[in-house]
Amino acid sequence: MSYTSRAIPGSFPGRVLGATLLCALGALAAGCDGSPGPNDGEVINAIVLPTDTLLNLACADVGIFTERCVLEDPENPFAKVAIIEFDVNNPDATNKFALFNSIPAGRTGAKARFYFWATALARRASGENQFYTALALHELWNYNSDPIVQEQALKAYRSVLDNFFSSVTVFSCCENVRPPDDPRGPIPFPVGLNELTADNLYRTDATGYARLVPGDPLLVQEVLLEWGYRYRPANPPDYTDGLVFVNGG
Repeated sequence: MSYTSRAIPGSFPGRVLGATLLCALGALAAGCDGSPGPNDGEVINAIVLPTDTLLNLACADVGIFTERCVLEDPENPFAKVAIIEFDVNNPDATNKFALFNSIPAGRTGAKARFYFWATALARRASGENQFYTALALHELWNYNSDPIVQEQALKAYRSVLDNFFSSVTVFSCCENVRPPDDPRGPIPFPVGLNELTADNLYRTDATGYARLVPGDPLLVQEVLLEWGYRYRPANPPDYTDGLVFVNGG
């Protein structure tokens, strides 16, 4: 299974994401040929991605629906980058996951991933953007052990359940089901974000990161209960049968 949705996880020195890549993806806020873009005609030739894991929250609810303060954060390298979302009427126009996949893996890209997804969320409120913002905060906390980031990650995961309970993200799989020359490519299928959220909190192997709720996984059930939900944990080997219930529903 691959994480290619729709065809589907501060300070210097930083990593430069070059203009060649950004222009090829149609991602610059201003035109790559120097023509004016939506940000007062400013031309961006490259952006510098942070490689540290120290996150200064721009406001109390940054990365949480409906807060948009990340767009004014001077540390946000994606503030003026156009992140193009999937549009069923123009499915080839999207660049979101191509940009996301260009961010360095592991510790050096963790902070950039947060800014990327928080920016996407601020511009388009969706469960997918909220979920991946939560996952990025989860990853950052795994590296920096900052209790403020830990709390923000929990808030972001809760926002998925509170505001986007029925939302899905789209993965792709099963390349061998269709002939290799089939132009439709891999088969897309939706996965419920409420299940992914609960599993990320409950099971270490779901993310590869330390669990945000330390101690026995049963303590996650207590947290979810406080939030107004119940979770029937997924079972091995595929962990695809977890269920999340709204208390009283």
